[in-house]
Amino acid sequence: MSPTSLPQMLLPAVWQNNKRRMTANINTLNAKRQRIKNDESREECVLDEIECIVKDTLRTNPPVAVPLSELRIDTDSILNDIPFERLLMNMKGVEKMPDVPIVTRVYEERFMRESTSTSEKNCVMGVNCECMVIDPLSPFVCTQFVIPNVANTHQGMCVLCLRKTTQLLYYKTIYNGHNVNAVIQKYGNICNQEDEYHPSVMLICPPNGPVHTMPVPIVSHQRNRYKVEVISGIKHIRQLRVRMSDFR
Repeated sequence: MSPTSLPQMLLPAVWQNNKRRMTANINTLNAKRQRIKNDESREECVLDEIECIVKDTLRTNPPVAVPLSELRIDTDSILNDIPFERLLMNMKGVEKMPDVPIVTRVYEERFMRESTSTSEKNCVMGVNCECMVIDPLSPFVCTQFVIPNVANTHQGMCVLCLRKTTQLLYYKTIYNGHNVNAVIQKYGNICNQEDEYHPSVMLICPPNGPVHTMPVPIVSHQRNRYKVEVISGIKHIRQLRVRMSDFR
């Protein structure tokens, strides 16, 4: 008679527990192996995507590992889950640092909204766009930010995602003392002037720091300084307490 056909009362008290424990251990081991496999695959994918971001920051054509329209990048994990030294080793510097465009607050705010026509492209972050989490009741994918007088041949990030990525790079390079021969910002902002941004909301490279890495100020990314508003049926982002006049 097999053990499974024995009456339950005749089985050792620990038999069923041991059997379940053995099955659970096998399942746990298989799950762990799958996680390792998934992590390795994910790391390679994220490394390809961060290379696109860095090259986009340097305003060169990014290598297309997968169709850009399908990229869904989680920037929270890009610079936190992967050793930053590996990223630095894969980044190629430039002999001549490019001039960083400066945009006004008014121009920047024109792109803090949904796309309104087929000629506009959505933020390449897709469902991971920062505008999806500003207001859980009104999530949306922001339109791509177009910098004036800069060639734009591929799908890029929106204003908020560019700020977030620049801030992540800022803290991983300047703040932590890494020496990078590359520009980590795609554009800069104006501060301490009438109708522009207040200095307290800016990321500014210290004078004794690697100014060539972030030569001009840019607005820091802070989710509680944004609010979603619907204007004529279109979702917009309104900035809160960022202007010079807000601090008087």
